[in-house]
Amino acid sequence: MFIRLLIFFILGVVIYRAVKSWFAQVDHQKVDNTQNKPLRADDVMIQDPYCGVYFARRDGVTLNYQGKELHFCSESCREKYLTQQGNND
Repeated sequence: MFIRLLIFFILGVVIYRAVKSWFAQVDHQKVDNTQNKPLRADDVMIQDPYCGVYFARRDGVTLNYQGKELHFCSESCREKYLTQQGNND
């Protein structure tokens, strides 16, 4: 009886280590979404005035509105902002 228990324990340890090492390999294979872009001075994070999302300024859409330069995360947010401002006027 003791030998069976010892064999099951050893088998459990071996399976645990195999599964643990497999998950560690899967973790290292994740894709890096930064695409290794070099950092530039315009990589400043700013907030979209319409939806509130933070994004890199260089990836945004610019709008000059009433003498102010505004930056949006997408053209969709820019258009929604203009529609909202038109309704408020």
